[in-house]
Amino acid sequence: MSLFKQSRILVIGDAILDKYIFGSTNRISPEAPVPVLKIEKDIMKPGGAANVAANISSLGLNASLVANIGIDNNGKVLRKIIKSLNINLISKSDKNYITTTKTRIISQNQQLMRIDNEIDIKKNIKKNISISIEKLIKNSDAVIFSDYNKGSLKNVTELIKIANKHKKPVFIDPKGNNFNIYRNAFAITPNLKEFENIVGSCKDHDEIISKAKKLSTKLGIHSILVTLGSDGMILIRKGKKPEHIKATSVNEVFDVTGAGDTVIAVLCAAYLSSAEDDLHFASVVANIAAGEVIKKLGAQSINAEELTSIVYKDTNLESDTEKEYFKKLDELDDFDRIIKSKANLKKVLDIIRYLGFSIGFTNGCFDILHRGHTKYLDSAKDSVDFLFIGVNDDSSVKKLKGPNRPINNIKDRMEMLRRITLDDAFIIKFSEPTPIKLIKEIKPNILMKGGDYKINQIIGSDYIKKNNGSVKIIPFIKGYSTTNIITKKNKS
Repeated sequence: MSLFKQSRILVIGDAILDKYIFGSTNRISPEAPVPVLKIEKDIMKPGGAANVAANISSLGLNASLVANIGIDNNGKVLRKIIKSLNINLISKSDKNYITTTKTRIISQNQQLMRIDNEIDIKKNIKKNISISIEKLIKNSDAVIFSDYNKGSLKNVTELIKIANKHKKPVFIDPKGNNFNIYRNAFAITPNLKEFENIVGSCKDHDEIISKAKKLSTKLGIHSILVTLGSDGMILIRKGKKPEHIKATSVNEVFDVTGAGDTVIAVLCAAYLSSAEDDLHFASVVANIAAGEVIKKLGAQSINAEELTSIVYKDTNLESDTEKEYFKKLDELDDFDRIIKSKANLKKVLDIIRYLGFSIGFTNGCFDILHRGHTKYLDSAKDSVDFLFIGVNDDSSVKKLKGPNRPINNIKDRMEMLRRITLDDAFIIKFSEPTPIKLIKEIKPNILMKGGDYKINQIIGSDYIKKNNGSVKIIPFIKGYSTTNIITKKNKS
């Protein structure tokens, strides 16, 4: 049973595209005394308000996102990611808006540099209050404002008034030097640095609590949850005793990127799901969720099943150091890309999910490989971090295509797929008429199929959508098919 009941949560704020570029640095440039990076892999993830919405969607809840996202290349990538996560995006297409993008360069387990590309916040960003926004607020169970100080929330004070008018609790992840703009919010979640930037230095918990109470009274904010990193969190509520919530992860931090996004998303979701509007319980759950995602690379989400299991068992998370994280990556590389048993499939999936990567699935006979296949598989690989390919075994191909097929046996077909995907995909055979059993075992984030199918015609689409995944149709290249090749050969 999930901790989270079905809720509609609206996120408004600064959406960011997080890029991770991995590579090796084995030599110094002859042009200047700087290392030369050979790029090996890049990963794109939603950041900022987009990551908050991604966390909500991952919990199985209805997520809507109002954010400024450009129609530049980075904006198109971010929009595509958001759509794949079943998030309802409300964003005007402004050709002059530069999509906020943070690119992190990583080599040998170290972040070498971060490159930021964003609009000048001094420029006028149009206010996003409209009748449609007020309607979204009215139809939501709660509103989250994700402020990264990029200009999208210049009108946050007016938006809080609208939410309060419709009696919707407002949760805010704040930024900047002026918390007066968050007046009358229900809850804010500053980290210690952000909090001290407003109230001054705090030497201990008692001073944090004292200054938080004064700030709460001054601004009419019901609750302040100050996140303290390895020291956990302190929750200050009107009319309640302050609570110190100890961190669940102290020595196993790998990457704190997006931890605040997880805190605000889970805090809001758990509060809406609690029996008696229990913000303390919601804070405990948010603390556990944050402790989990900081063990993973980049801005990450945690699903309802995983989080519920941890909370119900009330166990401390096991120590997973940075060394352990990269040990898991090495472990994954050691697996044969042709999976020969259910046990190996489970091990591979467990590692990928532990690392926080996305999974895609597609299937087919792949009898005689041609250009259409290579283009299709390239597109499928680009849609996810790890692609799984289900291949019909010889007996199932005969049932589907006739007694003279397949032309190539299953061993040869799988080996050729391994080679043309350059070991970037996991390949597994199946013998059933459809791949639904395999789809349920893998539980991909994205189910992909080629051709002129409608989504509801694709085997497994209903199952994937019910489990918060998405379905993608990749068009075939006209004129390329195994059947056409065989027909042409028989006529010659």
